[in-house]
Amino acid sequence: MIKLPSVGFHPVDESLIPEDISKLPRPSRRIMEVLKKGSGASISTAPKSWSLDFCLSPTSFNPSKESPSNLGSISFEKTTLSPGPLEPAARPLGTGETVDIPSSLAFRSIGYKSEALPGFSELGIPFNDSKGLIPNDHLGRVIDDNDGWSEPDGAKRLPGVYCAGWVKRGPTGVIASTMDDAFSTAESIIRDWYSHAPFLNNGNGSGMGWEGVKEDAEKRGCRRVSWQGWKKIDAVEKATGQKNGKEREKFTKVEDMLAVLD
Repeated sequence: MIKLPSVGFHPVDESLIPEDISKLPRPSRRIMEVLKKGSGASISTAPKSWSLDFCLSPTSFNPSKESPSNLGSISFEKTTLSPGPLEPAARPLGTGETVDIPSSLAFRSIGYKSEALPGFSELGIPFNDSKGLIPNDHLGRVIDDNDGWSEPDGAKRLPGVYCAGWVKRGPTGVIASTMDDAFSTAESIIRDWYSHAPFLNNGNGSGMGWEGVKEDAEKRGCRRVSWQGWKKIDAVEKATGQKNGKEREKFTKVEDMLAVLD
Protein backbone atom coordinates (compact mmCIF):
# COMPACT_ATOMS: atom_id res chain seq x y z
CA MET A 1 0.00 0.00 0.00
CA ILE A 2 2.94 2.33 0.65
CA LYS A 3 3.89 2.15 -3.03
CA LEU A 4 0.44 3.06 -4.39
CA PRO A 5 0.78 6.44 -6.19
CA SER A 6 -2.66 7.64 -5.09
CA VAL A 7 -2.36 6.73 -1.40
CA GLY A 8 -0.40 8.76 1.14
CA PHE A 9 1.11 7.47 4.38
CA HIS A 10 1.14 9.61 7.51
CA PRO A 11 4.60 9.57 9.19
CA VAL A 12 5.06 7.42 12.29
CA ASP A 13 5.93 9.05 15.62
CA GLU A 14 9.72 9.45 15.46
CA SER A 15 10.07 8.70 19.19
CA LEU A 16 9.14 5.08 18.44
CA ILE A 17 11.97 4.62 15.93
CA PRO A 18 15.63 4.27 17.04
CA GLU A 19 18.00 6.94 15.73
CA ASP A 20 20.39 4.27 14.46
CA ILE A 21 18.46 1.38 12.91
CA SER A 22 21.52 -0.20 11.28
CA LYS A 23 22.28 -2.22 14.42
CA LEU A 24 18.80 -3.73 14.70
CA PRO A 25 18.13 -7.41 13.85
CA ARG A 26 17.30 -7.85 10.16
CA PRO A 27 13.49 -8.26 10.52
CA SER A 28 13.21 -5.18 12.77
CA ARG A 29 15.56 -3.16 10.59
CA ARG A 30 13.54 -3.86 7.44
CA ILE A 31 10.30 -2.79 9.12
CA MET A 32 11.86 0.42 10.43
CA GLU A 33 13.33 1.24 7.01
CA VAL A 34 9.91 0.98 5.41
CA LEU A 35 8.28 3.13 8.09
CA LYS A 36 10.96 5.83 7.90
CA LYS A 37 10.88 5.96 4.09
CA GLY A 38 7.11 6.33 4.02
CA SER A 39 5.17 6.67 0.77
CA GLY A 40 5.94 8.43 -2.47
CA ALA A 41 2.52 10.05 -2.56
CA SER A 42 2.10 13.38 -0.79
CA ILE A 43 -0.41 13.51 2.05
CA SER A 44 -1.59 16.96 0.89
CA THR A 45 -2.38 15.87 -2.68
CA ALA A 46 -3.19 12.13 -2.44
CA PRO A 47 -6.96 11.43 -2.60
CA LYS A 48 -6.56 8.73 0.06
CA SER A 49 -4.28 8.31 3.05
CA TRP A 50 -3.66 5.93 5.91
CA SER A 51 -1.65 5.74 9.11
CA LEU A 52 -0.29 3.36 11.73
CA ASP A 53 -1.42 4.72 15.08
CA PHE A 54 0.53 3.16 17.93
CA CYS A 55 0.07 3.43 21.70
CA LEU A 56 -3.72 3.28 21.55
CA SER A 57 -5.78 0.71 23.43
CA PRO A 58 -9.42 0.22 22.31
CA THR A 59 -12.01 0.71 25.03
CA SER A 60 -15.35 0.70 23.17
CA PHE A 61 -17.07 0.44 19.79
CA ASN A 62 -19.61 3.22 19.41
CA PRO A 63 -22.74 3.15 17.22
CA SER A 64 -23.37 5.64 14.46
CA LYS A 65 -25.77 8.45 15.43
CA GLU A 66 -27.43 8.29 12.03
CA SER A 67 -27.66 4.48 11.97
CA PRO A 68 -27.39 2.94 15.48
CA SER A 69 -27.00 -0.59 14.07
CA ASN A 70 -23.75 0.44 12.33
CA LEU A 71 -20.34 1.34 13.71
CA GLY A 72 -19.73 5.06 14.04
CA SER A 73 -16.47 5.40 15.98
CA ILE A 74 -14.01 3.61 18.24
CA SER A 75 -12.81 4.96 21.57
CA PHE A 76 -9.18 4.45 22.55
CA GLU A 77 -7.13 5.12 25.65
CA LYS A 78 -3.74 6.60 24.92
CA THR A 79 -0.89 4.54 26.36
CA THR A 80 2.78 5.06 27.07
CA LEU A 81 5.53 2.45 26.93
CA SER A 82 7.37 1.66 30.16
CA PRO A 83 10.25 1.71 30.93
CA GLY A 84 10.76 3.28 27.48
CA PRO A 85 9.57 2.93 23.87
CA LEU A 86 12.82 1.37 22.71
CA GLU A 87 13.24 -1.07 25.60
CA PRO A 88 12.82 -4.80 24.64
CA ALA A 89 10.72 -5.42 27.76
CA ALA A 90 8.52 -2.32 27.35
CA ARG A 91 4.88 -2.75 28.34
CA PRO A 92 1.94 -0.36 27.68
CA LEU A 93 0.56 1.71 30.55
CA GLY A 94 -2.72 3.59 30.32
CA THR A 95 -2.59 7.38 30.61
CA GLY A 96 -6.30 7.97 31.28
CA GLU A 97 -6.52 10.18 28.17
CA THR A 98 -9.01 9.00 25.53
CA VAL A 99 -9.56 9.71 21.87
CA ASP A 100 -12.44 8.86 19.49
CA ILE A 101 -11.66 7.89 15.90
CA PRO A 102 -14.53 7.94 13.35
CA SER A 103 -14.88 4.43 11.92
CA SER A 104 -17.31 2.59 9.71
CA LEU A 105 -15.46 -0.73 9.66
CA ALA A 106 -13.27 -2.58 12.20
CA PHE A 107 -11.15 -5.69 11.83
CA ARG A 108 -10.03 -7.65 14.86
CA SER A 109 -6.42 -8.66 14.28
CA ILE A 110 -4.54 -9.41 17.48
CA GLY A 111 -2.63 -12.33 18.91
CA TYR A 112 -4.10 -14.62 21.51
CA LYS A 113 -3.05 -14.47 25.15
CA SER A 114 -1.22 -17.65 26.17
CA GLU A 115 -2.49 -19.92 28.93
CA ALA A 116 -0.53 -22.32 31.12
CA LEU A 117 -0.71 -25.97 30.07
CA PRO A 118 -2.08 -28.49 32.59
CA GLY A 119 0.77 -29.81 34.73
CA PHE A 120 2.93 -26.66 34.64
CA SER A 121 2.76 -26.31 38.42
CA GLU A 122 3.64 -30.00 38.90
CA LEU A 123 6.75 -29.54 36.77
CA GLY A 124 7.72 -26.38 38.63
CA ILE A 125 7.33 -24.16 35.57
CA PRO A 126 6.18 -20.65 36.59
CA PHE A 127 3.50 -18.81 34.65
CA ASN A 128 2.34 -15.20 34.85
CA ASP A 129 -1.41 -15.44 34.27
CA SER A 130 -1.96 -11.67 34.12
CA LYS A 131 0.55 -11.26 31.27
CA GLY A 132 0.09 -14.69 29.69
CA LEU A 133 3.85 -15.26 29.81
CA ILE A 134 6.41 -17.67 31.17
CA PRO A 135 8.82 -15.42 33.13
CA ASN A 136 12.14 -15.34 31.29
CA ASP A 137 15.25 -13.25 30.76
CA HIS A 138 13.98 -12.01 27.36
CA LEU A 139 16.43 -14.38 25.67
CA GLY A 140 14.34 -17.49 26.31
CA ARG A 141 15.79 -18.70 29.62
CA VAL A 142 12.98 -19.36 32.11
CA ILE A 143 13.34 -17.76 35.54
CA ASP A 144 11.83 -19.03 38.75
CA ASP A 145 9.30 -16.37 39.71
CA ASN A 146 6.91 -13.81 38.29
CA ASP A 147 8.42 -11.00 40.35
CA GLY A 148 11.72 -11.40 38.51
CA TRP A 149 10.13 -10.46 35.20
CA SER A 150 11.04 -6.80 35.57
CA GLU A 151 14.57 -7.61 36.73
CA PRO A 152 15.50 -10.95 35.16
CA ASP A 153 19.15 -10.67 36.19
CA GLY A 154 18.07 -10.82 39.81
CA ALA A 155 15.98 -13.96 39.42
CA LYS A 156 17.15 -17.55 39.47
CA ARG A 157 17.13 -19.37 36.13
CA LEU A 158 15.60 -22.83 35.88
CA PRO A 159 18.23 -25.24 34.50
CA GLY A 160 17.45 -26.46 31.00
CA VAL A 161 14.02 -24.77 30.75
CA TYR A 162 13.44 -22.38 27.83
CA CYS A 163 10.53 -20.75 26.03
CA ALA A 164 9.90 -19.02 22.70
CA GLY A 165 7.14 -17.26 20.82
CA TRP A 166 4.12 -15.51 22.31
CA VAL A 167 4.52 -17.27 25.66
CA LYS A 168 7.97 -15.63 25.81
CA ARG A 169 7.22 -12.08 24.63
CA GLY A 170 3.42 -11.80 24.35
CA PRO A 171 1.17 -11.80 21.25
CA THR A 172 3.17 -9.24 19.28
CA GLY A 173 5.08 -9.01 16.02
CA VAL A 174 4.82 -10.73 12.64
CA ILE A 175 5.95 -14.11 11.32
CA ALA A 176 9.50 -12.81 10.92
CA SER A 177 9.44 -11.68 14.56
CA THR A 178 8.50 -15.17 15.73
CA MET A 179 11.22 -16.71 13.59
CA ASP A 180 13.85 -14.30 14.91
CA ASP A 181 12.59 -14.91 18.45
CA ALA A 182 13.05 -18.68 18.05
CA PHE A 183 16.62 -18.11 16.80
CA SER A 184 17.28 -16.04 19.93
CA THR A 185 16.12 -18.84 22.25
CA ALA A 186 18.09 -21.44 20.28
CA GLU A 187 21.19 -19.24 20.59
CA SER A 188 20.70 -19.16 24.38
CA ILE A 189 20.50 -22.97 24.50
CA ILE A 190 23.69 -23.29 22.46
CA ARG A 191 25.55 -20.76 24.59
CA ASP A 192 24.47 -22.50 27.81
CA TRP A 193 25.45 -25.91 26.46
CA TYR A 194 28.97 -24.86 25.48
CA SER A 195 29.47 -22.91 28.71
CA HIS A 196 28.53 -26.08 30.67
CA ALA A 197 25.57 -24.40 32.35
CA PRO A 198 23.31 -26.72 34.40
CA PHE A 199 20.63 -28.52 32.38
CA LEU A 200 17.73 -30.82 33.26
CA ASN A 201 18.55 -33.70 35.59
CA ASN A 202 22.16 -32.66 36.04
CA GLY A 203 23.89 -34.84 38.60
CA ASN A 204 21.01 -37.20 39.43
CA GLY A 205 22.01 -40.00 37.08
CA SER A 206 18.98 -39.69 34.81
CA GLY A 207 21.02 -38.62 31.81
CA MET A 208 20.68 -35.78 29.32
CA GLY A 209 18.45 -35.24 26.30
CA TRP A 210 15.93 -38.00 25.61
CA GLU A 211 17.35 -40.23 28.33
CA GLY A 212 16.67 -37.50 30.87
CA VAL A 213 12.93 -37.36 30.12
CA LYS A 214 12.34 -40.86 28.76
CA GLU A 215 10.87 -42.32 31.95
CA ASP A 216 8.35 -39.52 32.48
CA ALA A 217 7.50 -39.35 28.77
CA GLU A 218 6.72 -43.07 28.56
CA LYS A 219 4.55 -42.87 31.68
CA ARG A 220 2.53 -40.15 29.95
CA GLY A 221 2.21 -42.20 26.77
CA CYS A 222 4.40 -39.88 24.68
CA ARG A 223 5.98 -41.30 21.55
CA ARG A 224 9.51 -40.39 20.53
CA VAL A 225 10.22 -39.48 16.90
CA SER A 226 13.82 -40.12 15.88
CA TRP A 227 15.76 -38.14 13.29
CA GLN A 228 15.24 -40.94 10.78
CA GLY A 229 11.53 -40.90 11.58
CA TRP A 230 11.36 -37.15 11.00
CA LYS A 231 13.04 -37.61 7.61
CA LYS A 232 10.29 -40.07 6.63
CA ILE A 233 7.61 -37.55 7.61
CA ASP A 234 9.47 -34.81 5.75
CA ALA A 235 9.64 -36.93 2.58
CA VAL A 236 5.90 -37.70 2.64
CA GLU A 237 4.99 -34.03 3.13
CA LYS A 238 7.15 -33.02 0.16
CA ALA A 239 5.77 -35.80 -2.07
CA THR A 240 2.17 -34.86 -1.20
CA GLY A 241 2.92 -31.21 -1.83
CA GLN A 242 4.39 -31.88 -5.27
CA LYS A 243 1.18 -33.64 -6.30
CA ASN A 244 -0.68 -30.42 -5.45
CA GLY A 245 1.85 -28.12 -7.10
CA LYS A 246 3.35 -27.00 -3.79
CA GLU A 247 6.72 -27.40 -2.10
CA ARG A 248 5.11 -29.46 0.67
CA GLU A 249 1.74 -30.30 2.23
CA LYS A 250 2.08 -30.32 5.99
CA PHE A 251 0.18 -32.77 8.17
CA THR A 252 -2.58 -31.15 10.21
CA LYS A 253 -3.12 -34.04 12.63
CA VAL A 254 -0.50 -35.65 14.85
CA GLU A 255 -2.14 -39.05 14.34
CA ASP A 256 -1.70 -38.84 10.55
CA MET A 257 1.91 -37.76 10.94
CA LEU A 258 2.78 -40.63 13.27
CA ALA A 259 0.99 -43.10 10.98
CA VAL A 260 3.82 -42.55 8.49
CA LEU A 261 6.19 -44.21 10.93
CA ASP A 262 4.00 -47.30 11.18
